[in-house]
Amino acid sequence: MRIKSSFLLLPLVALVNANNYRFNVVSIYGEGSQLGVKYGNIVKPLTASPFPLFTGDVVADDIKEYKYVSLNSVGEVIEEESITRTYSDDTSKINEVYNRTTKKVNIPELPKPFKDMFPMGTEKYKPFPNEIYNIYAKCDEYPYGILTVDPFLKTYELPGKSANCTITIISPENTFQSAGAVHLIGYGSRLFKKLSWNMKFEKKFMGRKAIKLRAMAYDASLMREKFASAIFKAAGVPVQECTYARLFINGDRYGLYSMVDNLNSKWIKNYIHGNSKAQIGFSYRLDSAHPKGPFADLRYHGDNYTVYENFYTYKVDEYEGKKTKPLNKATQYNLLIQFIKLYNTWTITYANDFSEKAVTELEKFLNLESLLRLIAVESLLMAADNFYIVNSNTELYYNTEKNYYQFLPFDFDNAMYGPSDNILIKPVGYLEDCLTWVNYDEGKFEHYFTNHLFKHPQIKDRYNVILAKISNYPFHKDVVHQYIRAVTDLIQEDVQWNFKLQDELSIGYGGIQRHYTLTDFENNLVNRNLDLSAFRNENGTRIDFMQFLEMRGDKCRDFTASVDLSKEMSKEYDISLTEEDLILTKSGSLSTFHWNGMMVVVLLSSLFLTYFQHY
Repeated sequence: MRIKSSFLLLPLVALVNANNYRFNVVSIYGEGSQLGVKYGNIVKPLTASPFPLFTGDVVADDIKEYKYVSLNSVGEVIEEESITRTYSDDTSKINEVYNRTTKKVNIPELPKPFKDMFPMGTEKYKPFPNEIYNIYAKCDEYPYGILTVDPFLKTYELPGKSANCTITIISPENTFQSAGAVHLIGYGSRLFKKLSWNMKFEKKFMGRKAIKLRAMAYDASLMREKFASAIFKAAGVPVQECTYARLFINGDRYGLYSMVDNLNSKWIKNYIHGNSKAQIGFSYRLDSAHPKGPFADLRYHGDNYTVYENFYTYKVDEYEGKKTKPLNKATQYNLLIQFIKLYNTWTITYANDFSEKAVTELEKFLNLESLLRLIAVESLLMAADNFYIVNSNTELYYNTEKNYYQFLPFDFDNAMYGPSDNILIKPVGYLEDCLTWVNYDEGKFEHYFTNHLFKHPQIKDRYNVILAKISNYPFHKDVVHQYIRAVTDLIQEDVQWNFKLQDELSIGYGGIQRHYTLTDFENNLVNRNLDLSAFRNENGTRIDFMQFLEMRGDKCRDFTASVDLSKEMSKEYDISLTEEDLILTKSGSLSTFHWNGMMVVVLLSSLFLTYFQHY
């Protein structure tokens, strides 16, 4: 009897010594994929909950190292990831991603040379953290099929121009799922096979009911829009911030996207007014059809709203009660016409009066400081599809709280490229001019609005101070290098995967494809000092990202070299910065991040090229 009892105790002892290990991993292989976890020589299948997140518990004596594996339909291993992971107490709490290092990257904010004018978010509507999200949309096949065969809807009709979906978003720490819908965004974006999308949710995601997913289909650096939003934010200009997401829709794997806020009423309430329950004013979207027109030139054409409506360059966008208590058309356009009329009167009244009173009267109805910061940033970025050059991709917003108008920028996918094929930008010598670069051909588009602004020396002088402060601090070469290095650390493992999926995307639409490589990505992140003739209009090529940032920054610092920042300071708007503010992550200092639950210390190289040699 004793012998039998001892044998019965053996499994109990084993159970007492065993531990429970939980695993959570996101598949990057799309629909039909199956993942498991491998420890030692043992493979355990995991369960989709919800797809593409696979989870499961393993009871074992001791698991120190593990890998995730891809399985076929009968549970056989067809691939295992190239990295070896170490289990820790944090592993069970984290949603890992197949074949991606689990790490937390610190992307520092750029130095801010101005005092805050707007809250730029609230507790319930915070900026997106610097993480890569994983988004899977299971959409109705028929409408989704039409969108991916005929993005311009020239052949097919699709009521609502959208597809209903169940949308799942997985971050390192959370899982979100909601019914919703997707529709395509951007005219230029639809020229490319890798399409850009808008997603709407029935539930709130981080305080939002919608996001935009921009494809970055013609940006080999994959970070122009990310950097642009960071510069606007550093200048204190309200902007839709962005991070990254891996996108999967039905059986299609789209790759890496820029995940961006929508400029809608929720964003306005939280970023402009700092209150999710604020009463918003009216916003009007400026949408010029450049380079031939028509343009949203902001000229006065009388008080009849149909004149402005028929230009098709002004769109009534957001106002309080738009969905529940829509106003008649005349009332909707009233505040747009009021602004245009006020500005027209100001240009006539002060056509030859350059006194302080002229500026004071303008500031009674326009937030001039915010506008000059916007123009300065657009000049540094040479934003070729935005306000300063073509009066486009901008919202004119009447702020009821402050009783003034202000301009809000959005969409920067045509920034930081140089002239390329843009006939409105001077093909040679364009980098040297940081004020009148938009005036190359006034015959194609006369810059009525900004030309009248800069006739006034006080306004021009303030612009030069703003440009000098931005170019010497957040746009400083050392600051830019540190920021780009951190973003690279976040996305580098997804770069080659993204370009491969971009080439292999199997939707029915035969749009433009840019066949980028990892080398193209790396070349964009260093200044190769190529002759600018390599980027002429004739061949349609675009200047490398880092070469543009360095050259444009140098030229605009030269352009404002006569500005004495120690003397020309505005007590109302400016902050005094020093060289210490240029150090976001000191060269050669220690930066820490979490890797599989352990604290890892990485020595950041002082040379950007060395960084890529290690990469």
